[in-house]
Amino acid sequence: MNPQDSIAAIRATYPSLRDRHPLLMAAAVLPTAPVKEVARLVFDRAQRFRSSIAFWAHPLCGKSSCIYALEKLAPAQFPGSAFVVYEPSSKEVAAEGALIEDLLSIIDYEPRVHRSLAGKRDQLLRALYAMSVSGRHLFLVIDEAQNLHVKDLGWLKRVVNWLNVHEIKVTVVLFGQSQLCTMHQRFMAEMPDLTIRFMAELIEFRSLQDAADLRVVLKSCDEETEYPRGSGWSYTQYLWPCAHANGFRLANCASELYEAFRAQSAGMVDHEGISMQWVAEALMLVGQENEGADAEALRIPRVTWERAILDSGYRSRTPPALAATATGRARASRRS
Repeated sequence: MNPQDSIAAIRATYPSLRDRHPLLMAAAVLPTAPVKEVARLVFDRAQRFRSSIAFWAHPLCGKSSCIYALEKLAPAQFPGSAFVVYEPSSKEVAAEGALIEDLLSIIDYEPRVHRSLAGKRDQLLRALYAMSVSGRHLFLVIDEAQNLHVKDLGWLKRVVNWLNVHEIKVTVVLFGQSQLCTMHQRFMAEMPDLTIRFMAELIEFRSLQDAADLRVVLKSCDEETEYPRGSGWSYTQYLWPCAHANGFRLANCASELYEAFRAQSAGMVDHEGISMQWVAEALMLVGQENEGADAEALRIPRVTWERAILDSGYRSRTPPALAATATGRARASRRS
């Protein structure tokens, strides 16, 4: 299909599809540099028969998007594998029965749940085995892991051990907020064997740190995404087909977007980074504002990015502590 035909074909879908574009709904899951690094680490550990890794992050850094990306990537890396995401609720008292019932609910277990603890336990183990047996691999991701009790880790260890005995690989991935670091220290004192088992590696999931990180995100809109499914059209191409055909790429906006964030944060991004939420909001607002701007010479100036960042509510954010990330601390020390 030549460029003019592609432009016409894309625009013909606008009445029914344009408003549901992932960027225009701030719902796109984009492969950021931090997400790619997490995926690399998780899938490297997943080569082992039994493995675990833990990540902590400040709010709004994009860990939910990261978990979603892992769920989409896992089947390609490990065909037939099962993927379960469990989010424990904050509770005063831990109960194995409640944990089992939560997990059975998450995996849409349909039979009537037994009343006895032994019966529930058997149902969960056999259900997880049935899910995982095709690829002989289970990814168990625990979101908001700072809500776990130390007893929960003991019960999860039993689950992992049973699956291992039945020749199922298990990869446990913990995601939590900064409280996970404090919890790690407390658990290490109380039950070091369980802590080492599940949180031997506790790594920060960082926010976007610089223009290079933003360029990775924006380049994915240009090259690594597709809308609608099966069309072969990237996110950028769909929104601005004429401009795209004439060389427009969002990746070329990375420096201006970063400087726009610096201006709207009074330079604070050098210390705190940029949470993915605000990038998604800015992309949504710029996409909406430039709906009718598709042309051969399209350019999105810094003032447009700044206006979108301002309208997103970015200035009212609650930023993480200064120098919250190792990368941020290193950058701050270089500039001082």
